[in-house]
Amino acid sequence: MLVLWYAAGTNYPGRGSVVRRKRWFAYALREGQTAMPPSMRMLIEYKPFDPAFQDSSDMNTNPPRSSCLNFFAACVLLVLCCKPACALDGVEQDPRFIAIADTYRADFGGSVKAWGTNSAAAAAGYQVTPLATEHLSNATDMFIWIEDELKRYPAGFIKKYGPKNVVLSNTFITNSSKGSATPYSPTFTSEPSSSSLLVTVPTTLTPSTEVLGRTSLHQAIFNYLLNGIDSTDAPIASKHWKTIETANNGSAAEARPWVFQQSNQRDGLYKMLWDPFECVALDANAKTDPLLKQRIEVVQSFMHALDPQFDGAFWATIATIPESQRTVCRNDLTDVHCADRIAADTEIQNDLRVIQDKWQLKVICTPGSPAPPMPAKVRLEYSYMTDKKLPQFKQFVHLVREELCSYPDEIVSQMNVESIYIMDDFMFRGAKVAGQAFTWLPKVAFGYGLSSFDPSSESSSEFFKRTIHHELFHLMDKRLSVEGGPICEANWTHMNEGSFGYRLGQQPVVDQPTFYKDNSTRRGFAERYGMNVATEDRASIYGRMMTEDPLFMKQLETDAILNAKTEAIFAFFDGIKKDLNIKSSNAFYTKLETIKAKVRSTTKRRAADPDTGGGAGGK
Repeated sequence: MLVLWYAAGTNYPGRGSVVRRKRWFAYALREGQTAMPPSMRMLIEYKPFDPAFQDSSDMNTNPPRSSCLNFFAACVLLVLCCKPACALDGVEQDPRFIAIADTYRADFGGSVKAWGTNSAAAAAGYQVTPLATEHLSNATDMFIWIEDELKRYPAGFIKKYGPKNVVLSNTFITNSSKGSATPYSPTFTSEPSSSSLLVTVPTTLTPSTEVLGRTSLHQAIFNYLLNGIDSTDAPIASKHWKTIETANNGSAAEARPWVFQQSNQRDGLYKMLWDPFECVALDANAKTDPLLKQRIEVVQSFMHALDPQFDGAFWATIATIPESQRTVCRNDLTDVHCADRIAADTEIQNDLRVIQDKWQLKVICTPGSPAPPMPAKVRLEYSYMTDKKLPQFKQFVHLVREELCSYPDEIVSQMNVESIYIMDDFMFRGAKVAGQAFTWLPKVAFGYGLSSFDPSSESSSEFFKRTIHHELFHLMDKRLSVEGGPICEANWTHMNEGSFGYRLGQQPVVDQPTFYKDNSTRRGFAERYGMNVATEDRASIYGRMMTEDPLFMKQLETDAILNAKTEAIFAFFDGIKKDLNIKSSNAFYTKLETIKAKVRSTTKRRAADPDTGGGAGGK
């Protein structure tokens, strides 16, 4: 790299020829450029401004476009380099930035800076987009939860061991980033060489910024603490860590691949310890994985050696789920018109009214509405539908009307359903959910997540039809099944093969993929999901039955156990009809009789074919 500084020109008129000086300047640069190898770059100083009067020979004032093109855009480069010098003062003098810096200094003893031309050490190896003043409000919002997370550490720990500088920018893109896709700028990056924590302040904040950022912060802090440790003989040094990694050939890797991958990395495992939900998964895996248990002990011992306050009681405390992390709404609640078209659509409103009148419930679907009622130890991420997904929402509401409103009033009155939540995103325990029956509530609710619903796809529509009937069956099973009835627990499990036991009834509970693999040839199940517990077994058969799923109907031809279970469900509804005095002419029961006839026709075909298998199982 060749860096040039030139005298600016002449201070007084008449001391030289401006035209000739510019020509000499251009000639000299051309000669220099010709002599330079392709890998070399020439930088020419460009001041943002100069208070003295000067007639400028070089590029100090408004270099012409032709010069920039002739001299490989070096002038443009330096203009860009100098902009942060001007912008930096504006950002760091902003009262919002000063408040962030003062609070952080008082709490943790470090300094907060905006990246600028004087941040070369911290920015080594990065392409940086400086923090713009209009994004300072995002930085303010981020520092609220950054401070909350750092205060979870023992008193004085961050001040003693943490980064001395926090450097903010809109992006920090590592120079090693490859590919044509937009490079990723991590929310937090540790730079121990300059005692810095690099913080990316996004131009747009989303709920996931905080959700993912909280644990990313701890990961960056831990990497900062690990600086230099690999040259020692400490148990957490990489050469020792590699000897206690879990091999990628066991059931743990199949059952919880995310837990497996993260917990094999030092910073990944540490990050998981700070997330109460992932900590539960860690503990579960550690019961069957002694190497994971050892890795957890190594990480915790390392932190305890730095500060004795990292004791057993401390780790138990951070495993408690803060309410602020338990429920996350992904809607942009500042968009006050995000559901105007939904509210104005007469067909949607008519369908909603029919559902609410029939079931005497409330359909909750508007952004800003309360979250669905999830158990206390489950993380919920959700969003409600907006006008951007009007077609999906409209088709689904009509689907709910057709399916739910087909049930007899006599059954509906027994269900005591208070509300239906129709959402876009619906995730708990980190998994997307299409439907959920909240049967543990005094007044039951149903929740549906439509992020994967495609009304133009027949398979998608059929899946969501099954989901509606599946979730409702859970409630009918709980409300209307009686001891000694056709689907009561004892009678139902008796139909399974004698050697089979539901996964959740076993001690210890077997990992789901392993269990499915070991029971892949079992008869009597419409879906392998039904192998987990008897209630899901019954609901999965009912959902397939009510939608006359072709694969299910085909399976009945060769599976006597599945046929017997289906007949038990028919008997269950026959009992309901008798107990509630429902007329046989009711549309629901008319449909049920049609399905029953089709099912029984498969029984006759099976009886006529001696190669289709024997009867139902038994203990």
